[in-house]
Amino acid sequence: MSIFKRLKIAIVNLISGKSPVDIEELENLLIEADFGVSLSSELASKLKKNTDVKSILTSEFNKIFNGYIKDIDTFGHKPFVITLCGVNGSGKTTTVAKLIYKFKSQGLSVDVSACDTFRVAADTQLEKWTEKLGCKLFKGTNKDPASVAYVALNETESDVLIIDTAGRLPTNKNLMDELQKIYRVVKKIDASAPHLNLLVLDATTGQNAIEQVKSFGNVSPMDGFILTKADVGAKGGFIVRIVNELHIPVFGIGTGEQPEDFKMFNINEFVENLIEE
Repeated sequence: MSIFKRLKIAIVNLISGKSPVDIEELENLLIEADFGVSLSSELASKLKKNTDVKSILTSEFNKIFNGYIKDIDTFGHKPFVITLCGVNGSGKTTTVAKLIYKFKSQGLSVDVSACDTFRVAADTQLEKWTEKLGCKLFKGTNKDPASVAYVALNETESDVLIIDTAGRLPTNKNLMDELQKIYRVVKKIDASAPHLNLLVLDATTGQNAIEQVKSFGNVSPMDGFILTKADVGAKGGFIVRIVNELHIPVFGIGTGEQPEDFKMFNINEFVENLIEE
C-alpha cells in the first residue's frame, strides 16, 4: 500500500473516529508523504487537539499558499518569454502543449523554441504538438541550443515564446552550463527576458523535487513550478513543502496527457483528496 493511501486512511479514521489514531504515527506518515519534518510535526500537533480535520488542514494550507498560487500574466511584454526547465521524463514536452493551449484559448499567438537539440525525440514530440495546436516551431537538430533560442527570439512575431530546454539532471555540469548560456543569449536581445522561468516537476518524484528546485535555482532563480502527473495518485506532499520552505509559487498542475488537462492548484481539492474515503 502506498504511503499516500496509508496517510489517507489514517486521516479518514481520525475524522470518523472508527479506530484510535496514533498521532506519532500520523506525523511519521506526513513526513513519509514529503510534507517535511517541521510542518508534519505542527500539523499532527494541531490535529491531536482538534477533530475538525478538514478545517485545520484547509486553514494551514491557506496560510502556506497565500500569494503562492499564481496564473501566468503576459501583460506588458511581447514576446513574453517563458523558459521551461526540468529533468527528462518530468512531462516538460506535454507541459509545452498545455501552455500553448492555455495561451491560444486566451487569443494569444504562440511560438516554441526547441532547445533540446541533441535529442531527436524531443523535436518529434514538439513538432506533433505545435502542428496540432497551430504554432511555429523553431528548431535546429544538433545545433547549439542557445543559438536556436537566439534565432527564435530574434524572429518571433508572436505574443508568447516558449523555450523548451533540454531535460537534464542538475548534477550534469555541462548541461547546466548550457542552460546558463541560453539565459545569457536571450538577454542580449531582451534584457528583461526570460520573463518567467519555470521548473517542471513530476508529482511522483517525492522529496527529490526539493533538491531539483535548489539545484536549478543555482543556475537561475526559479520564478515558480508546474506540477505534472497529478492524476496518478502521487504523494504530493512536496508541493506544500516547496512552497512552505522555499517560497516558490505554483503556476499550475497537469492532470492528464491532453493539452486541456491543466488547471490552477486548488487547496480545497487538495484537502478533499487527503480526507476523502
